[in-house]
Formats: sequence, structure tokens, C-alpha cells
Amino acid sequence: MSHHALKTNQHFCLGLKWSIGILGLLLLIWLLPVTAHAQTPPPKVPEGFDLLAEAGGVSLYRKDYADGAPDFVQVVRLDEGAALRLLYGPIREARPGKGVHGGYDPRIGLKSLEQFWQELSSTYPNAFCVSNGQFFYMRENPTRLPFPLKVDGHIVSDGYARQEFVGQKLMLEIWADRADIVELTQEALYTSTAPNIVAGLSEEANKRARQYTGRTFAGIADYDQNGNFETILILNTRVARQVDAADTLRSFGAAKVMMLDGGGSTQLICQGVSYVSSDRLIPQALGVVAATQMPTPPEKKVPMVFNDERETAQRVALLQAQPQTRISLSYALWVPLAMLPGVALLFWFVWRIQGGI
Repeated sequence: MSHHALKTNQHFCLGLKWSIGILGLLLLIWLLPVTAHAQTPPPKVPEGFDLLAEAGGVSLYRKDYADGAPDFVQVVRLDEGAALRLLYGPIREARPGKGVHGGYDPRIGLKSLEQFWQELSSTYPNAFCVSNGQFFYMRENPTRLPFPLKVDGHIVSDGYARQEFVGQKLMLEIWADRADIVELTQEALYTSTAPNIVAGLSEEANKRARQYTGRTFAGIADYDQNGNFETILILNTRVARQVDAADTLRSFGAAKVMMLDGGGSTQLICQGVSYVSSDRLIPQALGVVAATQMPTPPEKKVPMVFNDERETAQRVALLQAQPQTRISLSYALWVPLAMLPGVALLFWFVWRIQGGI
């Protein structure tokens, strides 16, 4: 091999090394901000339950029985942008200082579940389900809640129950991406950072525990085992004992469960269809909202004008709960292919500088 050919070959190898090194550096820079997000595993659906409906981050399952009413379980994935909204009727009398902890013990107007559904669906186009919520004092109209209710950072009610069910009161704390069920105490209520809280009872509290009657239970699950309960489970059924309701939610993976109002209050409407019906009017309801992207085109921005502070807080909370767009790893790997023409040109340029011809 001539001296000129050997020198050219050396320059070629040097240019190739430079090009490969630069390509690797560009690839590393591109991949650094990209995170491969492992999806949270789906719930293990117990035998006999069939998927009835689903939307962004929420699913509704049903189990039929030959000699009884069906069970309905909602799986609400907060980590996927779904949300649980706490609805309540109009405040007729605030009654400040009358609550158990010195806060409010308001008299709240009653509404049908259909009215709560209309409220939810008119506020959120992606409304999924609405069901009954907390216990209430049935002898009054407007009525009062026995246990606390906190909505969008505001404690609506301290509740009136002082000595009832001592040591058996729980509260469901709800953040945008997680939830928890803890013992209800004054300190826990007033120091909680959760913007939304609805209170209820433990499964051991005797609310006709052994009778087969309507049941509404809530539970929380940690499907990805990261220490945060990212999923809320809601059970509605016309016929069950307390132990049956709790066990059903556990079969869906619930680590903690809480009892809400039952009996004739148990009701469920999903996507405008009534699955568990009742004529009973109620003061408080649970509204499940599916995840959705709500971008406003720059050329069509409209000022946000809402009817009251409560609706404003609801809209802001929903926007904050939306999942962020993520770049997938498979998408990122296409970029080096698009870099090849530039790398080839860079290789030629380096080769010429090094003395190639």
C-alpha cells in the first residue's frame, strides 16, 4: 500500500471515529430527558365481574347474581387523570360554631341523584358516574351531616356526631393524584393537606351489619406498589352485608375500605343511565369524572368566567389534575435516523479537514 493510500486510510478511520463519537453524544443528549414510564398495572378483576363501561382513567364493572341485585364497582385511576368530585346540595343555613370542632354544621338542601348528575355533567362534559355519598340526618329537611365534608380546600361541615361510633369514624382524603383513608380526628381533619375529604365509618360500625340491604363503600388501592394509593374504588349494591361490601372491594385490591350511606340512599347513575335507583333525596354525592385533555387554541382563548367561587375551584382543580403529555422512548429512537444525513455530511467535512481527497 502506498504512503498516500495509508495516510488516506488513517484519515478515513479518524473521521469515522469522530463521526461515531458525535453521533453517540447527540443520541445521549436526546435520550437524557426521556424517561421510560412503566404503566401502572390494571386491577385484577375478580371472577364474575364484567366491564360495563369505561372512559379515561375510569372503569365500571358489574357482577350479576341469580337470586339478587348486581354489584357495581367503579375503578377510578387518579394517576391517569380521573377525578372524584364531592358534590353537595345548597346551604340553607351555615350555622358557624355549631360543628363538632367549632366549625360549621350547616343545614343542607336535599337533591335527587338525577339533579346531582345534571350538575356534574353540565360542569364536566367527561362526567362518568354519580352516586350517593355521606350519611345524613333523615329527620330534617334541610338536613345536616354527622361527619365532616371538605370540598376544594374549604371545610363545608364539621358534622354533628360527637359520641356516636367512637373510634370507628374514618375519612377519605383525596388529592389530585392519590388518596388515603385514615382515622377521623379533629387534628387529622384540620391538618390534612388533602383539598377534598368525605368522612364515613369503618366496616365494623354496626349499621345493620348483618342485614342484606343497600351498601355504598369506598376503598383505595396501590396497584403499582409505590406507596401511594392512586386508585379509588366505589361499590354500590342494593343487597349486601357490610362484610360482603368490604370483601368485594378487597377482591379488587383495596388495602383500606370505608362505609358510606346505604339502605335506601344507595343509588348510582353512570353516563346518564340509572343502574341503582331510589326515590330518596340526598344532601351529598360522589361525582366521578374521566380524564380528558382540555387545550384552548391560542387564537380562540376565552376568559374563564364562572358562576361562583365553588365552580371556579372545581374547574381549576380539574385542569391541575390533567395528565401531562409524555414523550415515549420508541418515539425518541426515531430521531437518530433523522440525524444520519447530517452525520454523513459531518463525516465528510471532518475527513476533508484531516487531509482526505
